[in-house]
Amino acid sequence: MAKVKFIPLFERSLKEQAGMVRARIVEVKRDNLRRGFYNLYRNELCTSNDLFIRAYRDRRELVRVDVDSGSTVTLRVL
Repeated sequence: MAKVKFIPLFERSLKEQAGMVRARIVEVKRDNLRRGFYNLYRNELCTSNDLFIRAYRDRRELVRVDVDSGSTVTLRVL
């Protein structure tokens, strides 16, 4: 049996790192929705740095986040 040398995560390429954590990210996103939380991400609707998509189990919202206070304002339900 061949020995596989351990390579620390941050010594791997970004592609290798993404491959290692992808399954866990999917699991966490699914668990967030199941527990009633939301997932936050950006897409083409996010035309400035303070815009994000908040995805709940039953809806998505375009929100603006105030970087100083952390407060959010829902701009549109998608």
